[in-house]
Amino acid sequence: MRLLNRYIFNSVAGTTALVLVVLLSLSGFMSFIGQLGDVGEGDFTMFHAVNYALLKLPGMAAGLMPVSALLGSLLGLGAMAASSELIVMRSAGISINRLARSVAMTGLALALFGGVIGEFIAPQMDLYARQMKAVAKSGGADITGSDAWLRSGDTIVNVRSSIDGTDYGGVYTYRFVMPGQLAGIGRGESVEYENGWQLQNFRESLLGDEAVTIGTQFDRKKLEKLRDLLAITEVKESSLTGQELRSYIDYLESNGLDADRYVIAFWNRISSMAGIIVMCVLALPFVTGSLRSAGAGARIVIGALIGVGYFLLSRTLTDSVTVFNLSPVFVAWLPTLILAAVAWAGMQRIR
Repeated sequence: MRLLNRYIFNSVAGTTALVLVVLLSLSGFMSFIGQLGDVGEGDFTMFHAVNYALLKLPGMAAGLMPVSALLGSLLGLGAMAASSELIVMRSAGISINRLARSVAMTGLALALFGGVIGEFIAPQMDLYARQMKAVAKSGGADITGSDAWLRSGDTIVNVRSSIDGTDYGGVYTYRFVMPGQLAGIGRGESVEYENGWQLQNFRESLLGDEAVTIGTQFDRKKLEKLRDLLAITEVKESSLTGQELRSYIDYLESNGLDADRYVIAFWNRISSMAGIIVMCVLALPFVTGSLRSAGAGARIVIGALIGVGYFLLSRTLTDSVTVFNLSPVFVAWLPTLILAAVAWAGMQRIR
């Protein structure tokens, strides 16, 4: 049985790795193309665009693991079925349940691999990629803890961290008339997004040679150059580990703030790992049934359709949480549960 487990693992894991490399190559290239429009803005160069796309690859790999596992299982097990290896195994007394167990163990190994990447590698690289891009485009910003600093001409801007990506705690401005001579210090109560980033209740203190005076107060003052800098201070779920995400959810809930977005992200990570195992088992009814004699092209099409359906269902349900007041945990698990039900029905049919 160890030999059987190893053989199935090598077949499925090998094709899954090949599929993952192909999908990552396509996704990485598309990510690089998407950055070309920003080349030349500030200090953002072609090198930064390439580096940004490479830093995003671990996060893409974690997200593509379920689809890669399904396609890899269809191709690996399909090749075994086409060469009658699965028939030989069945003739030797190995039941469908035993084959499913071996495939599930392979899926578990792939899920652990994807979990390690998604938990320990992808968040840090995603955060660094966002910071690198924002700093390069802004012409030189500095990140200090949860704050960010930006120099725009003769003004230095300090932006405090964001809770939800749309409302920031405040912005301080330090305006200089010449190096080393401070001309004014300003502060806005908050920064909100409404037809562009707007500074609310901004007031500046003007530093003269003999006295400090209060300048014009603005109820709303538009900030043209802070879009990328504000992206640095936004708390993005893709840049948080599972433990940090759980802690941030507790913080939001304890303060009466909306945490649905982060709850869905947290449980999506767990359900995606379980989905990898389900995807591998789901391939078994196909390759032992209607797709047993089909070519690799047909298996790829079937796998792609299931993968696209899984992705679209997940995205649609995520967007409908607020609209229909659904449970975030239920929404995160529903696509995986549907696939598990389909896999169970398929296994019942071929027994």
